[in-house]
Amino acid sequence: MSENKSGIKLFKIELPVYYDLVSELVSYLNEVELQRAEKYHYPKDTNRFIICRTFLKFILAQKLRLDISEIQIKKDENKKPYLSSDKSIHFNVSHTERFAIIAISNNPVGVDVEYINKNFDYSEVLPHVFNKQEVDAVLKSNTKDYTFYKFWTRKEAFVKATGKGISDSLPQIPATDGNHSINPHLLGNFKSLNVLSFDLHTDYIAALAFGGKNIDTDELLIYNLPTSLEKLIAFIN
Repeated sequence: MSENKSGIKLFKIELPVYYDLVSELVSYLNEVELQRAEKYHYPKDTNRFIICRTFLKFILAQKLRLDISEIQIKKDENKKPYLSSDKSIHFNVSHTERFAIIAISNNPVGVDVEYINKNFDYSEVLPHVFNKQEVDAVLKSNTKDYTFYKFWTRKEAFVKATGKGISDSLPQIPATDGNHSINPHLLGNFKSLNVLSFDLHTDYIAALAFGGKNIDTDELLIYNLPTSLEKLIAFIN
């Protein structure tokens, strides 16, 4: 399985496709993960967690040539997940409505995907998460909904990549196209950060934040996972 020059792999998951596998996938969760799955109020949320967590473990096991039982995922002080046995591998997960996406990299990475909800009234949100230039860009756009979610996912991916818990600084995180200067405090351990937007599916927009060499949208490598448990197990091996 190839990587782009930034060493990033993306995995696209259409959640409803895997609902029938949930009863089998749950056996790959450890006790802590099972307890977390049981805390969700709605079955849809429980299923989503089980699918995303088990698929993440399958992907990490395949990359590291480990048994899936050896994949232990912890959270740091800012609640960013990490792999306890190998901190050189970085990953991030995002989900919304029908889709989820998993990013795997050799460097810190953040990913966010959002459903473009045309019925969502974001007018009250704008001044709290966007700076004036971004607000103006949204309001003047011919595709206001798309532009809003493009900017929103860029900021979210940035925050998730840095892992610094700086969501209260969203207006200070630039989201318009081009190069920007930014407060070094917001960058965390990064010297610079690239943020790339792309359409994951019709009415679903995503953003990827990463350090190192920049890449173009057409260089993104987005994989689909097998749809049967038998093929998923073969994927690991």
